[in-house]
Amino acid sequence: AEYEPLWSYITPTRPKVASINNDGWSKNAIDQILLANLKIEGVQPSAKADPVTLVRRIHYDLTGLPPTTEVVDGFVADPSGEAYSKMVDSLLASPAYGERMAIDWLDKVRYADSNGYHSDEERVIFPYRDYVINAFNSNKSFDEFTIEQLAGDLLDNPTQEQLVATGFNRLNQITAEGGAQGKEYRAKYN
Repeated sequence: AEYEPLWSYITPTRPKVASINNDGWSKNAIDQILLANLKIEGVQPSAKADPVTLVRRIHYDLTGLPPTTEVVDGFVADPSGEAYSKMVDSLLASPAYGERMAIDWLDKVRYADSNGYHSDEERVIFPYRDYVINAFNSNKSFDEFTIEQLAGDLLDNPTQEQLVATGFNRLNQITAEGGAQGKEYRAKYN
């Protein structure tokens, strides 16, 4: 067999992108790759969205909230080519952006204000939720984000925020039932 080093040791190179005549649909190499795949599937790209649809899509994608009528009217009335960029920048700067982006992460780590078993007692862990939202809003790097959650308490001179981040380790289901078997639940927790 032909020897090839592990993929992580191979220097990345840009793939060659076929140039496809598309009447101005694509604006960059990623669009070209998508268009090539669409052609293979025999599918035509969708028509460009009208301004009202576009502003609604951007708001729902970045904040999960509908735009106000004033925002829609302002976007439609703005003739500059900067309207789209300005709107995206303002949405990325809004607190709702972090709330929207945090949803998937919090779902995956089983964020809940309850223990999850039997009588399902309340668990106060909302500061961890706020940490995740603030991490998205401040554009915290992913490595820092994960290190703080897995071992924030083990960092040199951890901040209050780093200690709160380790709440990640407490998000598993726990039981306080009197008849629970300790070893059985330790295995479940692990």
